[in-house]
Amino acid sequence: MIKAIKNFFLYIIRAIETGFYQLTVILAKGFFFYFYLISSFFQKIFHFSFLKRQTQFFRNKQSDPVSFLMIILLFFVGAFLQTYLYVDKKDIKYVDSSVLNKIVDNTEDVEQEQSIASDRETYTSNEINLYRKYGQIDITNVNFEELKQVNTDVVAWIMVDGTSVNYPIVQSNDNDYYLNHDIVKSPKGSGWTFMDFRNSTDLSDSNTIFYGHNLLNKTAFGSLSNVFTDKWINSSNHYIVVKTESVSHIYEIFSRYVIEPEVYYLQTNFYNDTSYQQFLDTIKARTNYDFGVSVTTSDKIITLSTCSDDNRGRKVIHAKMIS
Repeated sequence: MIKAIKNFFLYIIRAIETGFYQLTVILAKGFFFYFYLISSFFQKIFHFSFLKRQTQFFRNKQSDPVSFLMIILLFFVGAFLQTYLYVDKKDIKYVDSSVLNKIVDNTEDVEQEQSIASDRETYTSNEINLYRKYGQIDITNVNFEELKQVNTDVVAWIMVDGTSVNYPIVQSNDNDYYLNHDIVKSPKGSGWTFMDFRNSTDLSDSNTIFYGHNLLNKTAFGSLSNVFTDKWINSSNHYIVVKTESVSHIYEIFSRYVIEPEVYYLQTNFYNDTSYQQFLDTIKARTNYDFGVSVTTSDKIITLSTCSDDNRGRKVIHAKMIS
């Protein structure tokens, strides 16, 4: 009885294998046949020797299902790379005068116009990569009502000049959940950009901290590596915009550095002005470029933290609120 069942399943497997092989043979013949016809057509007109070899090549490939399967595999690999690893220059965002003017002069009419624009913009786009999907949205058109329908944990939106950082910020009750969950709370190794759980969502803390993975495709906080280049220094205005449901703030970067993992720069509030000033002096002294920006205890700052490229340290950026 057991042998009969085993033979039955082996028969089914062999039948599937044979059927799959015959199907690929048919598809390969049809796929390469059109290339054969086109090559044959040009050969008859131009009589080039390489066209003759090419025609013969496509003729032989009509009975080669392995080559057809390789082409299909390469197609899907290319689609994966396009979706998850390719970054277009158009993804880079700039905090230019038009953005700043809209943020500063955020009248009721502008808000209404933004709401309408965002409704028809990107929240329902077919983009698979969620970082790209939300990264396409103009920060001046962000609609928090729509965002909170996607995820009630959304507390802000962040945009860093000269990078592709242009995303909703979420906040959980710990700093672990969004390391491996995306904005729709699906388990994902790329996580999402999030605010430290200890911070107030109104940005009133002395130091408000944002985290994101340093992803290979330069989404999340992967493009913060731009901030560490001379090109960015010379072409950027060094601004970061953080927008909440009720207010927008403009920050100016005053420090950037790479450091071993630590908790010192992750302090959010301080016992007194002396300890806060000491903290500000320390993180400013760490910078590998002098931005020429002074920072005092009257300033509120934000910190952006991500892994270094070798995943052993941390890339850190500090900016102070200027508007």
